[in-house]
Amino acid sequence: MQALRRRSWLIITFCGFTPGLRAQIKALEVNQASRAELESLPGLGPNLVERILTERAKMAFSDWADLRQRVRGIGPTSAKKLSALGLRVNGLDYPD
Repeated sequence: MQALRRRSWLIITFCGFTPGLRAQIKALEVNQASRAELESLPGLGPNLVERILTERAKMAFSDWADLRQRVRGIGPTSAKKLSALGLRVNGLDYPD
């Protein structure tokens, strides 16, 4: 798990300096991703992933505002970072 997080961090850091590679990051749909897929994103630890999965089990997230409202711990800054890492809500990036 540590190696996967380290690899993700390296990809993010490298993509920050190489804009062309940013498009190669695979999109991860929050309404369909597994626990392991969600935990692979830096910034999503086990507790936050559990809150996401609990809320998603009640009803799929309709958009980023819905995700942020229902999941404690995801604010505008973390949502923007997660979106840059490939997290999507109904296929959409976090709006700037």
